[in-house]
Amino acid sequence: MKNLKLPLILKQTMVRANAMIVVKAIGLVGKMFMTRLVGAEGMGLYQLAYSFYSLILMIISGGLPTALGMFTAKNSVKGWRLFKVFAIFLMLIGLACSVLTFWQSKSIAFLLGYPQLDVVIRYLSPALFTVPLLSLLRGYLQGLERYTTIALSEIIEQTVRIGTLIWLVPLFIRSGIEYAVGGAVLGTSTGALLAFAMLAAYFFTSNRHSTDLPSPSTRTDLPLVVQASFAIALTRLLIPASDFMDAIIIPQRLQIAGVSLKEAAEMFGIVTGIALVVAYIPTLITGSLTHTLTMKITADWKNNDFNSFYKKSNTALQVAWIWGLVSGFFIFKYAPEISLFVFRIHDAEVPIKSLAMLPLLVGLREITTSILWAQNRKKTPFIGLVTGVLVNFIILYSLVAIPGLGYVGMSLGIIMLELIATAWNLKSLRFFQITISRTVIMSILDILILEAILIVCTLCSKVLSLLSWSEAILIGLEIVHYCFWCVLYLKVRLKRFINE
Repeated sequence: MKNLKLPLILKQTMVRANAMIVVKAIGLVGKMFMTRLVGAEGMGLYQLAYSFYSLILMIISGGLPTALGMFTAKNSVKGWRLFKVFAIFLMLIGLACSVLTFWQSKSIAFLLGYPQLDVVIRYLSPALFTVPLLSLLRGYLQGLERYTTIALSEIIEQTVRIGTLIWLVPLFIRSGIEYAVGGAVLGTSTGALLAFAMLAAYFFTSNRHSTDLPSPSTRTDLPLVVQASFAIALTRLLIPASDFMDAIIIPQRLQIAGVSLKEAAEMFGIVTGIALVVAYIPTLITGSLTHTLTMKITADWKNNDFNSFYKKSNTALQVAWIWGLVSGFFIFKYAPEISLFVFRIHDAEVPIKSLAMLPLLVGLREITTSILWAQNRKKTPFIGLVTGVLVNFIILYSLVAIPGLGYVGMSLGIIMLELIATAWNLKSLRFFQITISRTVIMSILDILILEAILIVCTLCSKVLSLLSWSEAILIGLEIVHYCFWCVLYLKVRLKRFINE
């Protein structure tokens, strides 16, 4: 029997994916713990504060980590010199933004519509100094393909972050819900600080000889990397900018629909803090694939190795498609159990179901964006995202203010943003149209087979219910049954790509 030998890119993806599974599992524990203590309102305040933080973080670091990683993959010696230049820059900018955010926390809280966010934003401000430096160092190590080290740092960061949350939230909640949320966000700084210390210690002990070597001048390379980082940042900035605008618009429009300020925070927290978290969990696989894919296909394109470029790109798209379908069906089917047993918030069921197709869309968008970036077509994903953001804004402004359509408007806006951006990217990658007829047939077949698997698992569960077993055991068996058949189908469906 012939042994299946995984390509290097899939092996590195699995290293990254395994680490992200641990990271997401730890994060999910933190979300569950926090939701049960502060409720949907607390999650809403948490997400509102993070929408501001994510936007400022992206403005500070932009696309520098990715651009540095892509440059380092081509020239590691010059990459180290550029890392030192950018690190000094980010230290100064990060410190200034951190202090300014702390001083202006009341104004920011007023802008978001919730004065109690003043405390939360102050507790979050130190992260604007630590996290950009951590991201830059990870970007440099990504260019060196130190994926295991990066993965370990992510586990350390998440463990410390959630550990801080679990420790401080019960202590601070006695002073008020805003202090509890502030204690939760403080973990962002502590986690990033320890992760950076770990990466720095590892790097300087294992690469002391290379860092002492005289490096060539990077005067001509600096503008190129900065230009590439701006192009990447323009695309990536759209999502946090859109999230920040959503954080301002959604509560206001919900109040126009007759919802109280507290209820608006709860609804915002259920969608962004619970439903989106569930929907984004499966994207750790495609995110891991993107993490390892970008550097490799960039090198392939630069070296004119188009055969390898298209083969890796096609494999990544196939994985994103199949995995998106499998996880989407799972989320839609088990949304009631997830909302009730995991978060103990029954109102989260409908938003979770509404966002079930998000893993598929996000996965395809991330992969296609990486392919376009590797081809130096960085403006193309930007145009698609801009269009999606505009449509999202129109939907939110129009539907959320209508009584009874709050959840529908929020979910539809998110889905349309991703759908438009993904469709635009796929349209731009014309080389996939060569086998469009076969692709459509296989896509329909995938959907039908996975639907059949879901039906069979449901029927088997109903038969087992005759044995008078507990509901938890029946649900567990049904999930195991579904996962078994999905894994088997994934192995058969992707066998050809794995062999390549």
